Amino acid sequence: MDIARLLESALLATDASVRNQAEQQLQELAASSYQQYMLYLSEVLVNAEAKPEVRMLAALGMKNQLTSKDSRVRADQHSKWLVLDPQVKEKIKEAAMQVLLGNEERMASSVPQLVSAIATIELPRNEWPTLIPTIIENTKTDKPTQVKRSCLLTIGYICESADANDPQILSQSNGILIAIVQGVQSSEPSTQVRLTALNALSNSLQFIKLNFQREGERNFIMQVVCEATQASDSELQAAAFGCLAKIVLMYYQHMSLYMEKALYVLSILGMQSNDDKVACMAIEFWSTICEEEFDIAFQLHEYGEREDPATADLQSYNFALLATNDVLPVLLTLLTKQNEDPEDDDWSVAMAAGSCLQLFAQTTGMYVVEPTLKFFAANIELQEWRNREAAVMAFGSILEGPEIDQLNGPILEAIKPILHLIKDPTLQVQETTAWCLGKLTEVALAVIDLGTEMEPLLEALLVALNGHPKVSVNACWALMNILEQLCPDAPQQNSSVMSRYYETFVPALVQISNKEDNEYNSRASAYEALSAFVTYSAVDTMHIIQSIALEVLNRLETTISMQQQAYNAESKTALEELQINILSLLTNIIRRLSHDVLGAADKLMTMFIKLLDAQQPNALIEEDIFIAISAVSSAVGPEFLKYMDLFIPYLTKALTNVDSPTCITAVGLVADLAQSLGTAIGPYLNGLMDIMGANLSNNAVKRELKPAILSCFGDIAGVVGEGFFPYMEIVMQICTQLANSVPDDNSYESMDYVTNVKEAVLDCYVGIVSSLSTKPDLLYNFLGPIFQLIQQIAGDIELAMNESTARSAVGLLGDIAAMYQDGQLRSFYEQEWVTSFIKKTRSNLTFSQQTKDAARWARDRQKRQIG
Repeated sequence: MDIARLLESALLATDASVRNQAEQQLQELAASSYQQYMLYLSEVLVNAEAKPEVRMLAALGMKNQLTSKDSRVRADQHSKWLVLDPQVKEKIKEAAMQVLLGNEERMASSVPQLVSAIATIELPRNEWPTLIPTIIENTKTDKPTQVKRSCLLTIGYICESADANDPQILSQSNGILIAIVQGVQSSEPSTQVRLTALNALSNSLQFIKLNFQREGERNFIMQVVCEATQASDSELQAAAFGCLAKIVLMYYQHMSLYMEKALYVLSILGMQSNDDKVACMAIEFWSTICEEEFDIAFQLHEYGEREDPATADLQSYNFALLATNDVLPVLLTLLTKQNEDPEDDDWSVAMAAGSCLQLFAQTTGMYVVEPTLKFFAANIELQEWRNREAAVMAFGSILEGPEIDQLNGPILEAIKPILHLIKDPTLQVQETTAWCLGKLTEVALAVIDLGTEMEPLLEALLVALNGHPKVSVNACWALMNILEQLCPDAPQQNSSVMSRYYETFVPALVQISNKEDNEYNSRASAYEALSAFVTYSAVDTMHIIQSIALEVLNRLETTISMQQQAYNAESKTALEELQINILSLLTNIIRRLSHDVLGAADKLMTMFIKLLDAQQPNALIEEDIFIAISAVSSAVGPEFLKYMDLFIPYLTKALTNVDSPTCITAVGLVADLAQSLGTAIGPYLNGLMDIMGANLSNNAVKRELKPAILSCFGDIAGVVGEGFFPYMEIVMQICTQLANSVPDDNSYESMDYVTNVKEAVLDCYVGIVSSLSTKPDLLYNFLGPIFQLIQQIAGDIELAMNESTARSAVGLLGDIAAMYQDGQLRSFYEQEWVTSFIKKTRSNLTFSQQTKDAARWARDRQKRQIG
């Protein structure tokens, strides 16, 4: 087979049909003759007569057979490689290494990816022992520049994709570090090699943690990176500051000496560089310090009082606080280095400085206020637009840090000149002013005098709403903040403080939301703002909400008819985005109108079914359609039963499609349908339970699906009562198994998943206990695993300190005790951990009264059991 010709056609053919046919043939060959396919590609890779583009594609083709973002696909790929004929594997590796070390510049990006993909599979298994020594040897100073660069790229890719806790990989850390440091040193003549080595160092920081514990090695690493910040090449300088930011993030506790000796001065000089990229990365260094110190302060506050061992080694050196007097003036000055073009949204020095200033405010609090206010006063009325924009940006950036009541006076002084700038002739000033008003309404609305400042604020927001799309989106954000904070109880009130403004703002938002384009997300923002006006509407605005409903229904019907006209991918995507916006608003309208939508339910369900029929498989909009249908079911309650026969095929299809994001939404919809239909869901329950039970037993489903199904089972049980008993045995078996889950590794994702599973099992148990509250004999044989989970929760600091989990657990203790005769469960309830858990929950100062009441109830029932 002439695979080189196929590759060339797939890559370079001008005829799309020829390209597609070639790609299809390659895919079929990979699927049917994997070993032969990989051999063919390796032969193309070393064929010097083949076009470089074709050889690069061959390398990437092999790489793509070895790695995937999808963990399940990746596991299958690794299995296929491992069972490959050893001689074939050796031939492929030899081909890859031949090209890697062949000093070919065109191949330097693709072959390192191939080598690293193989290494990620083999190194953890203690295979390919010659790889790292070969790479180290070929990063020495006397080797060709391109060879050194290719080897360092390979190291970077290996470190980026491999498991940093794998002992076989960690055993190579010394060699990896030697190779990298050789490349980073100032004695290396090639800037490109130094740059590649720096990027590899950034990727390898997790692997060299043992090296970083040793002072001598740590000093040398820090020395070569600090030297790179002073290189003549600006790209190298920027990479060095980026690397330092990662080092601070990972090894903050070791940074005190280096901050004092070098990093403090180097970073401030870097921030003032004439090269924007260097300045941005030096600013990023201080942003990282602020984030790390904020996180340390949070952990010490959250866990320190409990004497949690995890906080024993935590210490903040307050680098940001100590640097405020020197760093803050630089940041404020850099705020005036905005992009010249108002349409240019590329990350700029001014943006980086504004973001860093916000982090300084959050980390150091009041220490940023005085210099920032002085800067604001000195620049807010200057002729140069850059100064006015910087002044407003500075003011908005410090609002989230200090205690807000400390800023009452400054806010009241500043709001008038800020409102005035909404009509500034410069778009950049208008945009930042609207953003600042959004930030003010988000964190400091309580400071604003509703009697004197509310009217001017809303007038300014109306101007902004009708302005440039970049300004309009921030006005929408501000309006949403105002409604959420001032009108949370409006749906239960005849009128609200915002009612009289509905006639003004709603028509404006309806008009903006009807634009043909979504420039700068302005149309989507208008829909979100309309949703807020709906959600927080008082009774005296219901006529306006109903007019919005009619408009939205007409728009949805129009988009359904437009689907046949969406002839390319771009127009289909744009139409789907618009329909998602409309559905989101319509869902909020349905929820707000509640039972009043009964008369329109037939029309709504007809449209939703039409939308489902019109979609391609796994379309994003399916989730939004299901959420809207859920709103209808909640609004009409038992009346939804008449739609079930029509809708159930779509629901079961979504539940069985476990790879689709709609599946988890469908699980939530089942729970909502159970709540709406009550016991009337019975005829459909067998089919739904079978599908969800099969998903729970399927180890290949996405992690987040299983907790959702468990919680759904609890909701169903709570609704159907004794009708759930036929499923009890299998559900309890699954719950018992999943409650004893342990993390696959030490990663946050694995530990968080196990926590979520246990919380979901608890939700399921709550529903089950509720369903059998009048039938204690049916529950008795299942009490063991329920008590076992509650004991696990009581002994887990994170779970026991989570209020909703603790409330459910102690509530369950009380409910179970109440189901049985006093003393029947004495042996369980007299255990020390039960008393301790209830007591800690009841006395927790951060828990709500509702949770404390649940604990008191549990304690009372416990006393009755133990006598």
